Amino acid sequence: MPKNNQEVEPEVQRADFLAEAKRLAPIFRQRALEAEKIRRMPDESIADIVAAGLPRICQPKRFGGAELPWDALVEVSMELAKGCGSQAWVSNVFGEHSCHLAHFPDEAQHDVWDGDPEALISTSYAPSGAAERVDGGWQLSGRWGFSSGVDHSSWTMVGVLLPDDDATKAQDHGHHFMLLPAKDRTILDTWETLGLAGTGSNDVVVDDVFVPDHRILDSRLTAQGKSPGAVHNAAPVYKMPHLGFAQPALAGVTVGMAMSAVADFEAMLKTRKVRGKALADLTNLQLRLAEASAEVEAARLLTMTTATDNMALLNSGKILDLADLGRSRRNAAFAVKLAKAATQRMFEATGGHGIYISESIQRAFRDVQAAASHIALGWDLSGMIYGRQALGLDMSDVL
Repeated sequence: MPKNNQEVEPEVQRADFLAEAKRLAPIFRQRALEAEKIRRMPDESIADIVAAGLPRICQPKRFGGAELPWDALVEVSMELAKGCGSQAWVSNVFGEHSCHLAHFPDEAQHDVWDGDPEALISTSYAPSGAAERVDGGWQLSGRWGFSSGVDHSSWTMVGVLLPDDDATKAQDHGHHFMLLPAKDRTILDTWETLGLAGTGSNDVVVDDVFVPDHRILDSRLTAQGKSPGAVHNAAPVYKMPHLGFAQPALAGVTVGMAMSAVADFEAMLKTRKVRGKALADLTNLQLRLAEASAEVEAARLLTMTTATDNMALLNSGKILDLADLGRSRRNAAFAVKLAKAATQRMFEATGGHGIYISESIQRAFRDVQAAASHIALGWDLSGMIYGRQALGLDMSDVL
């Protein structure tokens, strides 16, 4: 793992993490087909990201993490995705979840990191299941989907709607997160998908498990920059509301996949011939390369700028608000939309050779399509959120 002690400058740490991502990308590329076949991240790749410290980029320093800003995670994840989108996705979410755990009450953080400072955490954020109030906590049961990397995680966060103390109707239920050790969940092998097949995003089932109060986080507190963990973790990144502002990281993975596809498409045009004629001489393919590369470059700039701008606001002491949320969601989703258009444009031009499972461009095409279907990255919802906020319309039904 790159050095993360107090004496090392953040810029040096960031450069070290980026170098590790560049080193691992070609290795992950070689394992991409294996990841698809086994439908999860290979054990060797998990060992590689742990050794490189990638899941600890945004982990608090007091637990041995690097405590870097969010845009560092975005940049590193984007670079790693040039090798394999599925494996970069899992590495990225593990990095995201280390930052999210830092929002929980201090006792929960110690529960996880005192025993294993390199613990990997999976999530399923969408509220589901049922919880009943008991002395000192809640009894939880239910089923949650899309828990990327869950097979390799030792803890899982799940979303659940809990009533306020004076709740009298469904609207008084707030989105909370509950933190569970691996022993309290059952993994269902459900992940057989068109794209991002190597993420192992299986379902988890919880059956009448006790969750103590200190392992519960009210998402509304993070939205206000007032999470319990922010009292102990003072870096600006721990003032960032997670929901709605984490999207540039997943968008960065998606853009990284598209960047790799551009490089592969260019290499194909330079080397391949059809009936004796070089593909590089075909004007229509030259135009496809130009359009796709411009779309991906725009997506890269949009994603990185959004994450960097949000961190600049947090560094200035600002609490991110609905206007910042609308811009963040719009930009992340539009970057993914650009990446989606670019990979489709290139895949359509690969011909018969391009449809083989071993070919990298078709994998990038499928993986980007899958990423774009993620609720946090889909254009329609994110675009609507921006539009309603910008026009001063009621946001209660869309957040």
